[in-house]
Amino acid sequence: MDFIYIDDSGDATVRVYSALAIPEVEWKDILGQIKEYRRQLKKDYDMFVTHELHATDFVGGRGRIGSRMVPKGLRCQIFRDTLHLIASFRGVRLFNAISPKAQEKMIFERLINRIETNMRKAGGNAIIFHDEGKDYTGLVRRMCVYNPIQSMYGVWPGGSPYKNIPLDHLLEDIIFRDSEDSYFIQLADFCAYALFRSEYPLASKTKYGLETAFSELHSICIPQCFAADPRKLGIIRHL
Repeated sequence: MDFIYIDDSGDATVRVYSALAIPEVEWKDILGQIKEYRRQLKKDYDMFVTHELHATDFVGGRGRIGSRMVPKGLRCQIFRDTLHLIASFRGVRLFNAISPKAQEKMIFERLINRIETNMRKAGGNAIIFHDEGKDYTGLVRRMCVYNPIQSMYGVWPGGSPYKNIPLDHLLEDIIFRDSEDSYFIQLADFCAYALFRSEYPLASKTKYGLETAFSELHSICIPQCFAADPRKLGIIRHL
């Protein structure tokens, strides 16, 4: 069983999703590591332990995150350190998807299908948690009944280009949570923002090295998720 936490990033034209998969057997230990990390940030930089870390505001220097000012350059280093911590968690995996914003529902559907395929091959199940704000309940319920998959070889046995393969390894509806109340969704947000900036760098962020921060997560990406990804990281793309 995996608990999978999804959040998105992007701008008016691009949408990026990252889905952080935490094995059930490691969940409690990883949560303890996150809490210890937050306590260390409090000790080192007077950062609030329970304050939500939202990637866009965090690296942009916006918002009061502690009892004293944390300059933008230091925030960007903490951002990268956090990604490094995520990649160190035992058994964690990261699914990623990116598309034009107009195609976000389509790319989210592909992301869910890749998670389903991964769970099926591993012989396990998953429960998905997503940040509040978008509701994909209807989409996923439909996929549990009707989920036409195009054959990578052109046709399936029998001659049809599509085959109905309903979701069978995702349990329950997607559970929507306020990211303020979930350390794990906040970490998924950090992953999504890092991917976004690696694909769409900004000069104002490049001077802090944010365009390379996603490299901290390469080891937990799943190349098999999308063989056509030019980066060989399995990033699901709109083609």
